[in-house]
Amino acid sequence: MKISKAHLEQYHKEGYVVIPGFLDDATLAAAQAAVCADHPTPEAYFADPGRWPVYGTTQFSLLKFPFGHWDTNRLAFYPDMIDAAARALDVDAWGVRFTKGELWAKYSGAIDYDQQFHRDFGNHTLVVPRADHRYKELTTFVFLSDVEPEDGPTAVLPRHLTDHIPLGINRIREEAGWREQEQLATGPAGSLLMYSYDVFHRGTNLVGEGRSRFMVLLDYRREDAPWIARQGWPEVGNHPRMAEAITRISPSDRCLFDIPPPGHEYWNEQTIGDMARRYAGIDMDPYRAALEEPAFSPG
Repeated sequence: MKISKAHLEQYHKEGYVVIPGFLDDATLAAAQAAVCADHPTPEAYFADPGRWPVYGTTQFSLLKFPFGHWDTNRLAFYPDMIDAAARALDVDAWGVRFTKGELWAKYSGAIDYDQQFHRDFGNHTLVVPRADHRYKELTTFVFLSDVEPEDGPTAVLPRHLTDHIPLGINRIREEAGWREQEQLATGPAGSLLMYSYDVFHRGTNLVGEGRSRFMVLLDYRREDAPWIARQGWPEVGNHPRMAEAITRISPSDRCLFDIPPPGHEYWNEQTIGDMARRYAGIDMDPYRAALEEPAFSPG
């Protein structure tokens, strides 16, 4: 449990919080080493930027979940991450749903990363957030590199500055002086930024030569808010890394993808057996153990 009561209080009051030291050292080191399965290392990129033209065509040079290595994919199921999501969303772990995963690399000079202040709900839902914060959403940035002011940190406007702006508005004009009041989400590798999709924020530029930034972005919602989504998981149902994830994670973590829990009426001998055929090596014992004895039927 890395999220304290004070962290949660800031998240709920101001809409964001940065938690240094969120990842343990071994998990961080493994994830950092695995990034090169999807993005070039800073050394490789800056040695020959022309070899990687995609980073100059869009600031959203990111890969969507599942990523190229288990050690980055498993951050979505990191126990302290699920605990943070459950507590922020006020549900138990079985009631959390995973809505988006992205692995984002930025390199100084590749492109202009500066953004306008915006709220994220515009491409997370077709409705609007509730002012009473019911049915909240959680966006997280896992820092896989040190993020200093020169490394393009996310800039956030604390909620008390903008709560007067109606929640149907997801962008605000720059000339209002907001940049003088923004807070930069900086921290060492292994930190976690938590914020809500009703909070105004923006991307900033990397300043100076040879700077880079690597982040895993993981979003979560409550089970009872299906109108919040970013990725449709069946779209990647045949991806080998998705199969690996479904096979390796626990029954409660499978609920993150809306796979029914043990004891749900979806499960019977047929679905359990065929699930084992689809995902070689998956442990279906918890689902089998939860099957109820068939009711007695006379005649």
